[in-house]
Amino acid sequence: MDTRPYEDFELMGVAGVTDVLTLAHDPMRMSTADVLLDHFHKLAHGEVRRGAENGISVHVGLGVHPRSINAQVDETLRALPEYLSHPDVVAVGEIGLERCTDVEERVFRAQLEIDYYPKVIHTPRRGKRDALERIVAIVDDVGAKDVVIDHIDLSTIDIALEAGTYVGITVQPGKASVQDAVELIREYPEAKFVVNSDMSAQRSDCLSVARVFHALSLEGYADRGQKACVQNGLDLFLR
Repeated sequence: MDTRPYEDFELMGVAGVTDVLTLAHDPMRMSTADVLLDHFHKLAHGEVRRGAENGISVHVGLGVHPRSINAQVDETLRALPEYLSHPDVVAVGEIGLERCTDVEERVFRAQLEIDYYPKVIHTPRRGKRDALERIVAIVDDVGAKDVVIDHIDLSTIDIALEAGTYVGITVQPGKASVQDAVELIREYPEAKFVVNSDMSAQRSDCLSVARVFHALSLEGYADRGQKACVQNGLDLFLR
């Protein structure tokens, strides 16, 4: 949310969006622990207010994105539980692997081991299959439950389905298209899909989830659209 204009939330409110989840990411060079902790504070306070002004309930996920790891990461990890106690925080994320370095894996594992909160797991654009296989192995080793592995596409759906987790489909330019999402949801009815927009400072569509639901409804798959675009997310993050 912190990269998008106020008008996007007006559009979502008009379109009938009632709840959003905004996640920690790397909006700038996260050079120190204080920079990252200030980012956490902004998400849990200012962004919740902006959503409420448009009739949208904002829920927050906080965590150390692999691109946000710096030399003070252990200080951030020690402070993270305090920020997770904020009443609007419902998840740990975005966490995961980018280059599969040793420090990324250590930070990822430490956050998977945090109890009670569902986890949103990032997979990279480059080397996605290899990174995803490593992610699944770490999730299995930790025994983490209630996780969604995000940015899954047609080339990686087989690994995600075998993992048995929630499967995130990111509908944005450069990732999945609306039709890609429709094809995945139509072809794999057994999967626990969570369609998301992953909005950023790059080209983004604040209505991409609504467009997927609309497209599925037109093709006669409204029930699957309700699960993938609404219910699975509610079940994972707000139950």
